Amino acid sequence: MSIRMIAIDLDGTLLHDDMSISEYSRQVIRRASEAGYRVVVATGRMWDSAQRKVKSLHLGNVPLICYTGAWIMMSETGEPLLQQGLDPKLASDILLESKRQGWQATSFMDDLIYMDAPNGTEVKYAKYRSKKPIFVGEEFYHPKKLVTRIVFANPSAEKRNEIRRAVEEKFGPHVDVVFPGDDFVDVHKKGVNKAEAVRFLCEKEGISTDEVMAFGNTENDVPLLKMAGLSYAVANADEVAKKAASHLCLSNEEDGVAKEIEKLLDR
Repeated sequence: MSIRMIAIDLDGTLLHDDMSISEYSRQVIRRASEAGYRVVVATGRMWDSAQRKVKSLHLGNVPLICYTGAWIMMSETGEPLLQQGLDPKLASDILLESKRQGWQATSFMDDLIYMDAPNGTEVKYAKYRSKKPIFVGEEFYHPKKLVTRIVFANPSAEKRNEIRRAVEEKFGPHVDVVFPGDDFVDVHKKGVNKAEAVRFLCEKEGISTDEVMAFGNTENDVPLLKMAGLSYAVANADEVAKKAASHLCLSNEEDGVAKEIEKLLDR
């Protein structure tokens, strides 16, 4: 199988549990880029946070998929290739429902983080974000522009399932809901996912999806893992990701991604 593009998730896949990227992984990924492979990071992180990680790989000005595919930005210039989101009225309806239900909600607009008021989640999940939330009170429930994503957070898996079911039952025709890892429930515009973002780049660059090698670890990676010609879930991935991938590799703590890429380079 011929591989031309390598799509890599960050959290729990490339990143170690302490949010670092090993020097070994950096060297292997740079080597792949220099060998002519199109290396694309595809993450659920917001743009600013994702860019900081990609910058450390020294890949040059490459496409960066963030917000689980809602945005594609050039990693150095910040040029937008694709930006999607929830219509303000739809986002408002979802946020007002969250208020009625007492869910802890966060929204993202223009790569800024919004909440109605502090509730502790802004501290607990700061490790994933490079910016602090903006607290806007009642305005939070009435956005005036495109909302890139809405996130609900709850440490209880049972509660997360309840939130997901409720959102899908009421807004399912217009949104996609996924568990991206940790305590989160992510809500995106219908059709937004990493697979469609990678497909967009493939069509732009004349690459077949069969020529994509992909790595992931959670449900938000599943469409990409299923679409790619060659896909790997790390050993400590969620079961749904393991079932979607064509292969398993070593864990994120063991640099499983880099070791599989190195095998590709050494063929």
